[in-house]
Amino acid sequence: MSTELMQAFAAIGAELQFETSDNRVEIDVRRQARHEVFVLRQPSFRSITAEAIDVRPHHRHLVLDVYGHWLPVSGRFLCGHDEYYWFVASVPFGRETQSVRGAMEALKPQIVRREQQRKGVTHRRHRRRTDAYVRQGEWFFLPRPCMHVAQELVERNGRLARKGGKPHRVEWLYVMDETLTFARGLVSHPDHSTLHLDVWHRVVQNNEPEPQQLQRSQSLRMAYMD
Repeated sequence: MSTELMQAFAAIGAELQFETSDNRVEIDVRRQARHEVFVLRQPSFRSITAEAIDVRPHHRHLVLDVYGHWLPVSGRFLCGHDEYYWFVASVPFGRETQSVRGAMEALKPQIVRREQQRKGVTHRRHRRRTDAYVRQGEWFFLPRPCMHVAQELVERNGRLARKGGKPHRVEWLYVMDETLTFARGLVSHPDHSTLHLDVWHRVVQNNEPEPQQLQRSQSLRMAYMD
């Protein structure tokens, strides 16, 4: 497994290392002195199967399946490069996520896919700016050019953050309720290019699930870069 898998990661320009641990299976990205490496950990007393089921060297992405008969859940991950850094994102099992293209689409919320269809945007998995949305990391911004917000309702220098992730700083943020958030102005993050949203945009988080905490030696931790 290790040689073939290392070759798959090398094909997208990445380095894969293997480690053993006492009680978990884990795939994540480790930042070393001058570069990053993917690290796959597994218990020393258990065997797992890890397979790259789709490798796209030109786009620097692959889909990785990790499973074992003793695991309560198995994992499918999109591993790739986004702007400046490598990342790992958990995606659901299914026929549509067996390819890099399908895995990228699966991370888009339904509202983003509807907006793509409405505006005639084809599947461009590596474009971060289209007529339907602008993307920065795990956040999609859908333009709302006719929207106006009273200044007293707007938060200056707001934050967007996934649990355990580094926050994205937003120049102007308007939170209407728990499900509706809008952003305008500069959106910055240390791992991504700064965006400038010249009109209000609806903010939508991607479909990547939160990390799962499972018990003892049967844990499979979903790890993320962002």
